[in-house]
Amino acid sequence: MNRAGQHRSPELRGLELALLALPVAALPHAWHQPPWVTLLVAAAILLRTWLHLRDRRPPALGLMALLAAFAGAMTFLQYGTLFGQEAGTALLLVMMALKLLETRNRRDIVIGLFLGYFVVVTTYFFDQSLLIAAWSLLSAWLLTAALVQVHAGRALERWRLAKQSGWMIVHALPFMLILFLAFPRVQGPLWGDPQRDEVATTALSGELNPGDIAELLQDQTTAMRVQFHDTVPPPPAQYWRALVMTDFDGRRWQAEGGQSSIEVPEADDPDNVVAYTATLEPTRVRYLPVLDYPVSLPDNAEYRDNHQVIRDRRIVNRIQYDAEADLSRPPGGEEALSSSARERALELPPSAAPRSRAEVALWRATHGDDDRAIIQAALDRFAAAPYRYTLQPPTLAGDVTDQFLFETQAGYCEHYASAFAVLMRSAGIPTRVVTGYQGGEWMQRGEYLRLRNADAHAWNEVWLDGEGWIRVDPTAAIAPERIEAGIGGLTGGEGESVPDFLRRDGLGWVQQLRFGFEDWRDFARFRWESWVLAFDPERQRELFAHFGLDATDWRDVVTALGAGFGLLAVAALAWAGWRRPRRPLDAADRLLQRLSRRIERQQTGLGRHAHEPVVTWTRRIKAARPDLAPIVDAFAEHYNLARFAPARPDDRAGHLMALRRLAASDLRKPPVGQPAPRTT
Repeated sequence: MNRAGQHRSPELRGLELALLALPVAALPHAWHQPPWVTLLVAAAILLRTWLHLRDRRPPALGLMALLAAFAGAMTFLQYGTLFGQEAGTALLLVMMALKLLETRNRRDIVIGLFLGYFVVVTTYFFDQSLLIAAWSLLSAWLLTAALVQVHAGRALERWRLAKQSGWMIVHALPFMLILFLAFPRVQGPLWGDPQRDEVATTALSGELNPGDIAELLQDQTTAMRVQFHDTVPPPPAQYWRALVMTDFDGRRWQAEGGQSSIEVPEADDPDNVVAYTATLEPTRVRYLPVLDYPVSLPDNAEYRDNHQVIRDRRIVNRIQYDAEADLSRPPGGEEALSSSARERALELPPSAAPRSRAEVALWRATHGDDDRAIIQAALDRFAAAPYRYTLQPPTLAGDVTDQFLFETQAGYCEHYASAFAVLMRSAGIPTRVVTGYQGGEWMQRGEYLRLRNADAHAWNEVWLDGEGWIRVDPTAAIAPERIEAGIGGLTGGEGESVPDFLRRDGLGWVQQLRFGFEDWRDFARFRWESWVLAFDPERQRELFAHFGLDATDWRDVVTALGAGFGLLAVAALAWAGWRRPRRPLDAADRLLQRLSRRIERQQTGLGRHAHEPVVTWTRRIKAARPDLAPIVDAFAEHYNLARFAPARPDDRAGHLMALRRLAASDLRKPPVGQPAPRTT
């Protein structure tokens, strides 16, 4: 057999589509794999395409074995293993490409296409966006079309392949939905990577240095999205608590550790309770940002005595949780602050902020034991010139508190929160720093609040006997627009630039159009993330509970799967029955129905049954109504000739005319002694 004969044999039918489908399936991996993997896959596919177009034989098996060994060795050198998320995916990609390169028959094409399906699945190890989901459907569509062509007995038209494979994908979607909802969910990533789990992706870390939050101003990455069930709190009330920091070393604040869990307090005023659902991006830490002050939390979260909310495990996937907050007042006012907690909330390094301590001593001498007056004195200092709220704070050296208060006098929220805490502790008022998010952007399309990393914020809490921990935000004194309108309310000082995503007013139509597109894209991404990516084991348990089932009980899981597939089977049967083609009634059949209805009206029970042959029906009529014998005999004769006898169109028209006349005949019973009417 010559080369062309081998190449064009039916054994290689479908290779052209495989050469298109497999690169499409592998393309998203180009952004996540080492360059040598991408180059090797591209070279193998291009070489196989060239061999196919030139009617050349694929490389010898010995050469393919060497290439496979080279790919395995390179993978091991790159990752130190042949298993795991990244190494396994790289090895799968190169083996798929090499299998396509050595294709000699139908079996090789089928194996390569099935490897392509696995390549599509591994895409979700690295990216789970809506765009990747759409690309996966396109890849599956092309792979299925190639499989249909491989198993077809002849070359099919492109439109027929596209239609058939598309319908196969559509028919598979209900099965996918049932498995998605009912199959047991896996907690955490599909294939864990311990090294990645150690890296936090959140904007907020466990410590706070002057300037840390200011650096986040340029970061428009979404941190979380919130849907309120009923009432939307005003922006000044939108404080999302994340971390509480008490320990201070003179420059840096660190989050508290070792707090005990307490019961979530009940709401004092139900009218001030706000219920919401938050969709949180992966942070790889345990804390949950919640609206101050929480009165209801998800089951897998703990409420600590510093009012911080901790989850039972690190957040390595996008999660969704429901909570409620009481906006009326902070909890704990009826309790006394323990001596250890008071001492910790008053601790300062001995040499920290000497100038600040001296000024606070004057405040205390002036106001005596009035802690509220001391607090107001600090806020008045910040509100007066020359203090300013800047998006580009200067670098601080030496004693950061004194330098900020007496020299630079310009900073971002964490500068004011840190300095305020030092002033209050110097005055003997227990104070701590709280970090989280404040404000956000209300997305009218979708009606949800979008919090970016740029919305990170720092504020303070002071302890007042009889009232508990009271929120005090120094930013509200120096830049009230930051609190009233969120980060978007800032305009920047002289010579300062504000990112476009923070100020949309006054921008050109091109920028406005771009932001409109961004809003639509964020809305689509939010729906995808909240409905699909955030469907974790907790959400699945809630869904099962609505139907009285337990998602952790395998019997209930089997019941849910059986019910889902059973409903799908019923729906498929109903659809098939509705879509079943129905033969239109022939003109002779319509006349037969007309005569049957007229006779039924004359005498109940003489109408023709659906299953009854015309001859049997006429025999039954003649037995009950001998006077109708001439009419029904003539009708049966013309009906059979019109429906079943091969005849010219003119002959059929004559029979139909006779049927119309007979169907309209007088069916009244003749008087006794008179003969029945005759019809020819």
